[in-house]
Amino acid sequence: MKYEAKIDGRQVAITLEERDGMVAAAIDNRTYELKVVQPEQGVYLIFFGDDVYEADVWGGDRNRLQVKLRGRLFEVNIINRKQRRAATDHAAEGRQNLISPMPGKVVRVLLTAGNEVEAGQGVVVVEAMKMQNEIKSPKAGRVVAVRVNEGETVSANQVLAVVE
Repeated sequence: MKYEAKIDGRQVAITLEERDGMVAAAIDNRTYELKVVQPEQGVYLIFFGDDVYEADVWGGDRNRLQVKLRGRLFEVNIINRKQRRAATDHAAEGRQNLISPMPGKVVRVLLTAGNEVEAGQGVVVVEAMKMQNEIKSPKAGRVVAVRVNEGETVSANQVLAVVE
């Protein structure tokens, strides 16, 4: 399995592969052969050569974790590759307009002016042809304007919200 994560603000690429009771882990360009045992929920024993490490893992959801390892506490955020790809494909600086991809009806306004927004986070939901399309922010920042209301009909390429 391939992952991308931010560990204490530093972005890393992680590959984990289980084989023959061992875990082959690659973090950026370093590789490790580990044995990992989970004696109880949220506790992992990691055997690396002659060394044994205990890692305590907890968090509110699967993508944001706190990890205590060797007396240090790490903040780990697993990056959703789909959101990252969308944000990269539309990466932009400065003020960005979120536009409707097609004519439809606004069924939900998820954020309002002044709200902080993450890259790839939904701002407005537009329904078209019985399908709901979540219009996402191309960047992290702040919503400076929402130019539509729930129930309003919108046209293709209409500006729905502005993020900076």
